[in-house]
Amino acid sequence: MSYERLNSLITLPVILSWLAMMLAPRWSVTRRFVESDVVPIVCGIIYLAIAVKYVPGWFSSFRTLASTAELLSRPDVFFIGWIHYLAFDLFVGRSLLADSQRRGVPHLLVVPCLFLTFMFGPGGYVAYALVRLLTRRYSGAVNPLPVPVSS
Repeated sequence: MSYERLNSLITLPVILSWLAMMLAPRWSVTRRFVESDVVPIVCGIIYLAIAVKYVPGWFSSFRTLASTAELLSRPDVFFIGWIHYLAFDLFVGRSLLADSQRRGVPHLLVVPCLFLTFMFGPGGYVAYALVRLLTRRYSGAVNPLPVPVSS
């Protein structure tokens, strides 16, 4: 199967996962789909099937930025890197969503962080850390602000 075809097969469920996390995070279908490991495992299997032939020589290929760029200029190796990004960013996004729900962070504040994680990986996680800090949800407390008592 061509890398273009594999890319189409991998990208669709990954994008559907991101959309479900952003638009319907508490829907039972979203929970089953996103919380299952099907998408990351499929990505991992394809990743390993392509990557296994490069493993012995890879370590020396990452010694310099130039040698890494040369390695990534190969379409098959570039595709392995792309799968790596898709799988790990999705894993971070799933973790971010679960953490936000556990801490009670308003989902409208989480959606931009999810989008940034999908598009810019670590930048989305930094954004989420800031949201947690600004909403004071970093301690796990659901309502850290004192509630006035009426008499």
